[in-house]
Amino acid sequence: MNKIINIGVVDLGGLKGGQLFCNIELKEGRLSISGVEAPLPSGNARGSCGQIVMHEWNFKKLHKGWTPALVSKFRKTWDKYHLNDMKAGSPRQELAIKAWQLGGAKYEYTAACVMLKELGILEDSEYLHEGKPYKYGSAWLRCEIPNEVISFLASLPKSENQPAWV
Repeated sequence: MNKIINIGVVDLGGLKGGQLFCNIELKEGRLSISGVEAPLPSGNARGSCGQIVMHEWNFKKLHKGWTPALVSKFRKTWDKYHLNDMKAGSPRQELAIKAWQLGGAKYEYTAACVMLKELGILEDSEYLHEGKPYKYGSAWLRCEIPNEVISFLASLPKSENQPAWV
């Protein structure tokens, strides 16, 4: 799958606003999603580029087929499955780190290892990698993307216009 979506027009902090485009690529089981706020023909953009899922989007207008609920589901999917073949932790370790961050901790590798060690899961005995309990950060693990997630991404409204980079 290689799909470009255009969710709507975002407010860029007092500027006129600009189109928010995202590129969804699924190749050989690996999902990559990136976005551009207000792309320009020069290849630059008036807003952010790349992993724009990390900040809030203030929409002036959503395009046809998009709703706030659909945008929210897309963002959660992006956050959970982007670069699904580059996970540093087992599912249990990743869950513990998410909970730790929700509690206010800022991710830093050494601190995450200390926290996991305190929980007794720095080496996850329930997740074997190459026949041994998996130690956090010792390899890139792959999280398979469920078929319903692939179907969801495929069902997203395709962009009616092309971004400047195409």
